[in-house]
Amino acid sequence: MSHGLWDDPESFEGWGELLATHGYTVLLPDHPSSDFNQQKAMLAGDAPPPGPEELRLRPLDVSALLDAISAGRVLPGASFNTDAVAVGGYSWGATTPLQLAGGVPVDYRLKARCNDLKDSERNISWVLQCSWLSGVNQAAVADPRVKAVVADSPPLRLLFDGSRLERLPAKVLLISGIRDWVVPSGPEAIAPMRESKSVRLGHRLVFVQGADHFSLRSFRGEPSPAQVGPVILG
Repeated sequence: MSHGLWDDPESFEGWGELLATHGYTVLLPDHPSSDFNQQKAMLAGDAPPPGPEELRLRPLDVSALLDAISAGRVLPGASFNTDAVAVGGYSWGATTPLQLAGGVPVDYRLKARCNDLKDSERNISWVLQCSWLSGVNQAAVADPRVKAVVADSPPLRLLFDGSRLERLPAKVLLISGIRDWVVPSGPEAIAPMRESKSVRLGHRLVFVQGADHFSLRSFRGEPSPAQVGPVILG
C-alpha cells in the first residue's frame, strides 16, 4: 500500500491490520522523496519540493520491494507468491498502483488544461498533477505482477486517458469520498470511469458517504471508516 504526498505508511496500518487478519501479507513501503520527513525538510528550507521525477520513482519503489521479497533480501525464509499482487494506495499513492497496473500517463490534457483558470473541473489536485508534466513521458512503469488495484482518492483526471483505463489487465477498485474537496469525485472519479466504460470489465467505483479526502485513511487500531475495509476485502 502506497502512502500519499507528505504522508507515511502509518496512514494505512488500519487497512494492514484488517487484511492481515484475513491471511494477507501486507507491505507498507515508504517513499522517501515525498513522505512526511521530506515535507519537514522542505519546510525547514533544507530540501526542494518533490520533483516530477517522483511520478516514476514511486512505482519503482514498489517494484523494488517486490524484487527484494522475491530474492529473499526482505523477510528472508518466508515464502510469498509475488506473481499475483494487489497494490493499494491513497491520494498520490493511489495514482502509483494505476501506473503499476499498466496505466500509461499522457501529457495532452496537462498541456491543454493546466493553464485554463476558468476550467469548470479545476480542483486542488490539479496543482499536483500539473507539476508532473515534465516527468510524464518517463512514468509508464507497469509491473505485470500487479493483478488488482485499490485506488483511494487518486488524482488522475489530467494524467490518464479514461478511455484507455478499460484496457488495464488488472482489476481496479476506485474509492472516492463524497465530500472530498482536494480530489473531488466528479472530475477525478466519475468522469474517468464514465469515459472508460470499465464497469463491464469488472472495475468498480465506490463512494463513501460523508467522507472527505483525509478521513479515508486508516491508522492502527482505528475502525474502518464507513466500512470501506470490507469493501476492499470484497
